[in-house]
Amino acid sequence: MTSPILITGTNKRVGQQLAERLAEAGFDILAVNRSPATSQHPRIAHFQADLRSREQREALLAFVRERYAALRGIIHNASLWLDDGLDNLETMFRIHVEAPYHLNLELGELLRRADRADIIHICDDSSSRGSKSHIAYAATKAALQNMTLSFASLYGPAVHVNAVSPGLLIFKEDSTPDYQRKALGKAVLQYEPGAEPLIQAVFYLLESNYSTGSNIVVNGGRHLRGN
Repeated sequence: MTSPILITGTNKRVGQQLAERLAEAGFDILAVNRSPATSQHPRIAHFQADLRSREQREALLAFVRERYAALRGIIHNASLWLDDGLDNLETMFRIHVEAPYHLNLELGELLRRADRADIIHICDDSSSRGSKSHIAYAATKAALQNMTLSFASLYGPAVHVNAVSPGLLIFKEDSTPDYQRKALGKAVLQYEPGAEPLIQAVFYLLESNYSTGSNIVVNGGRHLRGN
């Protein structure tokens, strides 16, 4: 029986490309999404669950424990970029903090059974610098980044726990040319890079023997421009 990498949020955009690239590289993937599966890759198995729901997370945990003897890793990619507001804060907290915390704690034993295991938190460049227009989003991603340190300490050395914090990767479908121009101008490397920088960072962490509790920032040098 294989030891897959469990990845959340793989039905579109960066998450979908990440899951398919890892599958093409020979990893078995368990993709967890709120909506029906979109990828048909033979190495990608699917489980449908809304990770905001504790009951649906419990169903996922039962499925994983019954089907797999070990896990190669968990990549927490599921994310929501919502406007500020108390209801949206609660929603993003459940996705960005509660769900990763719950899955990491409950699946620790399966991770320890693998010859090599990784947890990777997909955070955000705003985790460290904040965001005046998306305060709740940045705050919940910052909590996820902080959990990287705690779980790295808790599960080390058997399990490597790291984070990747991307800046702009792919523009939203409804973004205007003016928004795109302003967004690109905030970085030193002023182009839309696509999913590749994040995928490269994930591959590095899955292969690295001497990285845990770390955060890889892939933001095109935005921090150098002071905005």
